[in-house]
Amino acid sequence: MISVIKTEDIYRCLTQHSADGIVLSDRDGTVTSCNPAFAKLVGRSESEIIGQRLSGMVDFETTDNGAKESRESKLVATAFGGTATDAKEETGTRVASIINRAGADLSMLVSHVPITNGSADPQGFITIVYIVQANSVQQAQTEFVSTVSHELRTPLTSIKGFADTILRAGNKFDASQQRRFVGIIKDQADRLTRLVEDLLAVSRLESKRMQLTMRAIDLNEAVHRVARNLADKAREHKLTINLPAGLPPVFADADRLEQILTNLIDNAIKYSPPKTVVTVVARDVLDESQEMVEFSVSDQGVGIAEEHLPQIFSKFSRLDNPLVRQTEGTGLGLYITRSLVLALGGQIKVTSSPGNTTFTVRLPAASLDVQLPRGGD
Repeated sequence: MISVIKTEDIYRCLTQHSADGIVLSDRDGTVTSCNPAFAKLVGRSESEIIGQRLSGMVDFETTDNGAKESRESKLVATAFGGTATDAKEETGTRVASIINRAGADLSMLVSHVPITNGSADPQGFITIVYIVQANSVQQAQTEFVSTVSHELRTPLTSIKGFADTILRAGNKFDASQQRRFVGIIKDQADRLTRLVEDLLAVSRLESKRMQLTMRAIDLNEAVHRVARNLADKAREHKLTINLPAGLPPVFADADRLEQILTNLIDNAIKYSPPKTVVTVVARDVLDESQEMVEFSVSDQGVGIAEEHLPQIFSKFSRLDNPLVRQTEGTGLGLYITRSLVLALGGQIKVTSSPGNTTFTVRLPAASLDVQLPRGGD
């Protein structure tokens, strides 16, 4: 007699032993199960993943080339609480960012497919992450080293050029010219230092060596401390801070929270014209039955085109507009900011139109139910 193998047993065997990551989520985007390969990829246990939002581990909005595909984004929107009518329009494979426990991400091919039982509306979704092979990782590392080398070369060229000029013909220049040359050397050395510090931060994030000391932090104090530190840069701007009384403390690492605030406020100052307003606001919100503190940083700059929004959190991303071109930067600040927000258990998003760009961050409030489970991190 021939025994019939049950479909459930076949599925269980395939998922448990598959080298690809497999995740099941309900129609609202909450993970209901996953296989060991996916758990290993994101650095969490299966029990930690179940019940979490899929969007916190698989970011469909960011692609490897920054392109945004509107039809596929409809499917993604459905998974995260949108209407189900567009879910059947398109399936297939695309590039998404897989976010691990430390907040670092890796671009991978992903299939996100609705599960139906014959009805028009999906009952849930199956997401398959095609885990990259070693040669693909090596290629990504090679490209990263090449980009870093290019970024380092620019300030080093200036430093060497002006130093050689002073050594070779310094006596031909008067004191004011010499001071100008030394000032350029110092500015480029500072730029080099910032780049090295950003690269070290990226390295710690991606190797999971970023140490976090989580505690309750007064957001109002943190924002005003950052504002004082950036006072010189903000001389030609008006910095408005509007934080309500009674705002609960944030459960975060103090240094990392300050780094997030510094990056966002500094960017708002750098990429908006003089005499304009940079605004910081905050509020207390309830997200999936969890109390969160939401703060936003807005500027009155030229804005970011919609097609460029997905790429701004990528490494070495620098938009091509006049205000960005004339402002020095490493292109790593927003990548680091996003990674830190995710490492702190939060979310970050950006909206933009001509004359207004707003970055919004949500972090857990320091309620007892948040502090106790994560107190040992």
